[in-house]
Amino acid sequence: MKTKFCIPSLILFLMLSSNLFSQKSPIIIDHNCCKIALVPDNWVTSAKNIYRIAYGHTSHGSQLVTGMSLLSGQTGSIYKYNAGQGSLYLNDASILPGDLGNPDRTSWSASTRSVLNNNVNKINMVIWSWCGQVDGSYSDIATYLNLMNQLETDFPGIVFVYMTGHLNGTGVNGNVNQRNEQIRKFCRDNGKVLFDFADIESYDPDGNYFLDKAADDGCNYTGGNWAAEWCKKNPNLCNTTCSCAHSECLNCQQKGKAFWWMMARVAGWPGNPESVNEHLAIDDIGFDISPNPITGTMEINLTEQPLNTVSVTIASSMGIILNHKSISPIEAQSPILFDLSELSDGVYFCWINSGNRSAIKKFVVIR
Repeated sequence: MKTKFCIPSLILFLMLSSNLFSQKSPIIIDHNCCKIALVPDNWVTSAKNIYRIAYGHTSHGSQLVTGMSLLSGQTGSIYKYNAGQGSLYLNDASILPGDLGNPDRTSWSASTRSVLNNNVNKINMVIWSWCGQVDGSYSDIATYLNLMNQLETDFPGIVFVYMTGHLNGTGVNGNVNQRNEQIRKFCRDNGKVLFDFADIESYDPDGNYFLDKAADDGCNYTGGNWAAEWCKKNPNLCNTTCSCAHSECLNCQQKGKAFWWMMARVAGWPGNPESVNEHLAIDDIGFDISPNPITGTMEINLTEQPLNTVSVTIASSMGIILNHKSISPIEAQSPILFDLSELSDGVYFCWINSGNRSAIKKFVVIR
């Protein structure tokens, strides 16, 4: 029996397009991604097993970690991090000190390169947050976007998460929102992963909108404080005792929930709650990858004799083609070898096509 499968839109596009990877689907994490009960546990588990994160931030960025801690601290929580085997590894502002504007607007990029060039922590996801420096010029944000994009090109095995900056009470027409829109457009147009920090704090959990009411990072708006008001109406759903830098605890809660939605998405969940019992791998063509994790040479063995030419593509987790081979049916009887010694640590995909049959499997490179 063939396995029922659900694959991310990026890989689905890979299978259907004649111009492979000519487009990539963005993953935008915003206020719609805070309903954590809809995230299947199996994808959370996959994310914990796959990713090792370096997160660079200062005080505002700590809101995300505070929210993660609230979830991790719940009895029997699946959302554990830095708690040993079975939990997510998060290097919290240790190997990546500062933020996207501190001490300047480019040092964060150099720090990232230093860490990934000597990747002793086996990092395969990098996240950087803003403090207040998103309130700069168009050119300042273009510098950020260009540097991030170049890092993705130079380290194809790493997932890089873009981020918007926090609200400051200047509303829809303010410079902060304009610069955040600049970031959003770039991510939508270029298939990036975006954690939309500002959008999450523009809405309460019921979906009421406050950016047009001059909302700020403390959840204040013209007329009140949306977090305090929502928690007053829903006391059993709020933790009001945590320390959430510059803000209300509910804001941190929302960001922690959105974080795990993001992790499930980058692990392969398409964002569809109906996919709870579905999996990434498909077996239209049976094949094995060994070893996995891989440190040097990857060996692919087909478990059945193909009738047509076999096409094998190696791609990064963000859809960049790294290697490709076309092999005759006779050659495919022997192991198919790829030298991956030049790849950075990270998550990759192997796609095999033969005739009208396809299969995709995920593998990890670890030095």
